[in-house]
Amino acid sequence: MKIPQCHREQEVLDAVRSGRWSGAWGEEIRKHAAGCLVCAEVALVAEAMLHEQDLAHADEVRLPSAGLVWWKAQLAARRAAEERATQPIAWVERFAQASALLAAFALALWQWPRITGWLGGAKSVAATHTAASVSSAWVDRLARLAEDVAHGLGAQSSGYMVIASAGALLALMAFAAYVVLREE
Repeated sequence: MKIPQCHREQEVLDAVRSGRWSGAWGEEIRKHAAGCLVCAEVALVAEAMLHEQDLAHADEVRLPSAGLVWWKAQLAARRAAEERATQPIAWVERFAQASALLAAFALALWQWPRITGWLGGAKSVAATHTAASVSSAWVDRLARLAEDVAHGLGAQSSGYMVIASAGALLALMAFAAYVVLREE
């Protein structure tokens, strides 16, 4: 298939570029383009391209330098790599915080009778004594609590062993999850 051509295509293109196309001087070339499909097509495309060029210059869009684009791309890649590297650490931190919260909640449920008794005794002491004696009563209660914990270790060693084992297991699971997720 042969592509149709006209010997006046360049003349039409020059007329559109120079602005003669729409003026009085371009009447003769416009008449030719009206009868020649090739030149009419060239004029249509040239006018569209000229219009786009005018729009681009009107907005004064300036492209950034290649160095700036490269630097921003490198910076974005570095930030993405840092994000990927810290994801497992953040996951392990959240897991450790949730585990600590769960352990504190379980300990509070387990020792709830002692906690309420200790706080109830403090209320009765506060109602009957002055501020100086209240602080000494708190110190006495803390000392008795420490003694109870120290004496209770012998009687409740199996319970503490279960709690310590569960804590060690949770720490081991967190470490294993960190190692596995770090590889990705």
